[in-house]
Amino acid sequence: MLLKSFLLFFVVITSSFSTPIEDMVTLSYEKNYTLQSLQNAINSANENIALSRKWQNPVLTFGANDIQFQEINKRDTEAMQAQYIGVTQLIPMGDKLEIKEEVAKKEKQISEYLLADKKLELRSKIYELAYTIVIFEKKLQLFDEYLNNIKQLEDLNVALYENNQALQTQALNAQILYSKISLQKIKLKNMVDNLYLKLENITQEKIEKIDMPLRVDDTEITFDYQHHPKLQIEKLKVSKASDMSKFEAENKIPDIKFNVAYFQRDDKFQDYVNVSVGIPLAIYGTENSKVLVAKSKKQEALSNYEDLKKSFKTKTQILKNELHTAYATYRLLEQSIIPTKQKVQESLEAYNALEKVKPQEVIGNLNELIGFELNALDELQSYFQAYSQTLYYKDTLK
Repeated sequence: MLLKSFLLFFVVITSSFSTPIEDMVTLSYEKNYTLQSLQNAINSANENIALSRKWQNPVLTFGANDIQFQEINKRDTEAMQAQYIGVTQLIPMGDKLEIKEEVAKKEKQISEYLLADKKLELRSKIYELAYTIVIFEKKLQLFDEYLNNIKQLEDLNVALYENNQALQTQALNAQILYSKISLQKIKLKNMVDNLYLKLENITQEKIEKIDMPLRVDDTEITFDYQHHPKLQIEKLKVSKASDMSKFEAENKIPDIKFNVAYFQRDDKFQDYVNVSVGIPLAIYGTENSKVLVAKSKKQEALSNYEDLKKSFKTKTQILKNELHTAYATYRLLEQSIIPTKQKVQESLEAYNALEKVKPQEVIGNLNELIGFELNALDELQSYFQAYSQTLYYKDTLK
């Protein structure tokens, strides 16, 4: 009873140091610098919407005319000499400002979808890193078992060699195998450490341990990505390009430049006001060319949207195939090959107790069993790598 209580306490203490996967996702949403930058872009887009309906600032002009070089300060020589102050205002015509506002609103929506898309991308990446870490740590445990068995085999071969019952090469080969597996373990440990660092970089939080179940199933995944933010971005780009085409068409109606100036003259003459209106003449066809360019960009955006939809369809089908293959292979190893190899191990251990087989065969078969368990973990890694990527395509804003 005391032992069970101690084990339960150990499990609770160990679990308290692990970070749930969704907590890591939440941390990334709160602290990731890329997401913060995208949020700032949304805030800036609000200002752009407000600016889009504003007129250009008027231009204030001060001046003096008919300045005489011989007597610069003399301002009563002739009637046209005057000092003036003027204001010039550009008056937008047509629906340009309304269209600019619509474009600004779409740019804000694009920024919001970019943020949502990045969140999906980060969530998918966090799941992939976390699953990989858990699987690699299980591999490290198997490597420890593997090394322990090889060490036993090496000690056994050394003892047999000393009693002239085995060749020295058998002991040396065991040493080489031990070193080879040790190298693999060192590299794998380095990969795990680096994966933790990548998680820390994404979440801006140090992750000490991850505890995740590795449950697999062959349930068919349904992808409804019509509302996926990345597709919504491309759809908005099409709409924005359409608005820009309308805007360039509106530019055929030129904006009017209104000028008014007050001229102050010498007391001998009356002051006066000048009023003028400037209207650009659309005679060179520049506006028509810009409309054609805008329409071309709309077609380009529409093609990009259709290409992305096809790309989503292809990538999701590939992920389905990878999930199905990894699941089938893992189940074959887990339910057939590994259990059969375990039965072989039990038989060899029974025969070894009766001294009917050599101990080397028992240890060798055990190493082969561990090798198949490592293969099963490889398939688990393939499965959860594909599963993590499906989260990006499967989760939408619906």
